[in-house]
Amino acid sequence: MMRIVLASSSPRRRELLTRAGIRFTVIEPPEESSIPPGVCADLAVQLIARQKAVAVAANVPPGTFVLAADTIVVGPLGPLGKPRTAERAREMLSSLRGRRHSVLTGICAFHAADGREALGVSRSAVKMHTFSDSDMDTYVASGEPLDRCGGYAIQGGGGDLIEAVGGRVDTVIGLDVPLALRLLAEVGYPEPLPRAPDVSLTPPRPRRPLTPMRTPSRV
Repeated sequence: MMRIVLASSSPRRRELLTRAGIRFTVIEPPEESSIPPGVCADLAVQLIARQKAVAVAANVPPGTFVLAADTIVVGPLGPLGKPRTAERAREMLSSLRGRRHSVLTGICAFHAADGREALGVSRSAVKMHTFSDSDMDTYVASGEPLDRCGGYAIQGGGGDLIEAVGGRVDTVIGLDVPLALRLLAEVGYPEPLPRAPDVSLTPPRPRRPLTPMRTPSRV
């Protein structure tokens, strides 16, 4: 079997590929890339994914196929990265509360033998509940938002805050697997790849009911 390497430090992307029945190994990219200035989000996520793939491909056997991805949450005020601090997480979640935003995942497949590459981007729309400050503070206090783009993880406690998803859920998690497999085929992966359905939104645990956000009463 030809070797597939996932160029990622994300356990979420590893889980998505594993669920699809893909056999792969993991090599983390040497460093986190940044969004090139003046580039639209759709192109930026693809270019960052390519940077990761090329960096890892330079240190693997020639017959290896490298797969890399990058995800951006685009809120009302523009792209949102990882908050890193509780204060920034609250700012991000407040900007998304009760509103719709986009999540883009760019993917690059790279064949180390001949440098063939294929790029693609997947987009999903996410609508947030109008959750209360108390629910937001409880979620931020869990620590989960600090290392998540946009300040939430849909597959974790952040799923409580989501009202609806338009598009693929796995795009929001971090890897549109069918797109990834299609790109691998485009760069010459010779063996049949399994079909990959979207991940289920069925919660793995009982969802905690949200407290509606109170609006000031009019006098």
